Amino acid sequence: MAGRSTAPLVLVGSQEFAAVYGVPARNTAQWIQRGLLDYQEAVIVSGRAYWPIGAAVAFGESAERPRTPDMAYVEQLVAEQAPGRSAKTALAVRAKDLPPIVGIQEVLALTGEDPTKGKLVTDAVTKGVFTSPDWRLSGSPLWLLPNALTGLDRMRERPKSRPLVVIPEVLAALENGTYDGPGSRVLTRGQRADS
Repeated sequence: MAGRSTAPLVLVGSQEFAAVYGVPARNTAQWIQRGLLDYQEAVIVSGRAYWPIGAAVAFGESAERPRTPDMAYVEQLVAEQAPGRSAKTALAVRAKDLPPIVGIQEVLALTGEDPTKGKLVTDAVTKGVFTSPDWRLSGSPLWLLPNALTGLDRMRERPKSRPLVVIPEVLAALENGTYDGPGSRVLTRGQRADS
C-alpha cells in the first residue's frame, strides 16, 4: 500500500470505487458507459483508471441519483494507504495533484521490454526482487515512479543475461505527464494493448 509519499495519496480502482458505494464492481463500468462517470479526475495507469478517493466520494454527490458513500470504507482506505493522515486531507487530493504513478506496462516501456515476449520485469515483480507496490488496486500493482526506478535499480544489482537500461525519453515523458505509450489509454473490451 501507499506509505512512501508525504502526500495523503489514496486511490481507488474500479473495484474499490464501486465498494465506496457498496455495489458490485461492474457498476463502475456501467457508470462510465452511461456517461455518469468519466476519466477526467482519474489517472490512467497500465490501461486502467484510478481515481483519487476525493473524486470517488464527490461522484455520489454529483450523480443524477445521489448516492451516499460508505465513509467507514473510505476511512479504512485512508488508514491502509495513508496511515496517520486524515480523510479530510486525502479527500482534497485531485488527479492533477498526483505525482507520476506507473504500473507494469509503464515499467516495461521504461526498459523497452516487449510485454508479449519479455519476462524480466514481470518475473522480478512476481519473485519479490522488484520493490513492493505502493498500491495494489483492483488486482494490479502500482508504484510511484521513484519507487519503480528503485525496483529497476534492484534488478540491475542481480546477475542476468542482458543489461537493463531505462529509456530516457520514456522516463522524461512519465515525469512530465506527457507519456502516451503502452498503458496510457483505457482499453475497452476487445481492444488490443498495441492499438
